[in-house]
Amino acid sequence: MSDMAIYLALFFSIVLSSVAQIFQKFAALQQDGDKPQSLLSSPYVWLSFLCLGLGLLLWLVVLSELSVSQAYPMLSLSYVVVMLLARWLFKEHIPVRHWLGAALIILGVSCLMGTV
Repeated sequence: MSDMAIYLALFFSIVLSSVAQIFQKFAALQQDGDKPQSLLSSPYVWLSFLCLGLGLLLWLVVLSELSVSQAYPMLSLSYVVVMLLARWLFKEHIPVRHWLGAALIILGVSCLMGTV
């Protein structure tokens, strides 16, 4: 498999796991506090399961080609993606220290990929 295909699989694995977290937040906001079993009827929960499952399948493809010591740290990019989505979708306030942490994550992943 080409390097481009592996990195695309990694990218989509990160995106899918991040989107799954956003679906979980939507499900939590919809939840009837007195009936936690109502979560199973939420389409957001099922969309989250779907995204997590597809992300897992792509992750297995990635692990078949990259060493886990190289691939796993790149999953930290999902923290950055979720933070940006939370800011955009939920209008969450992001403290400066979180922005700095996101910058460090991006710098660290850049070092792993040899782009710095």
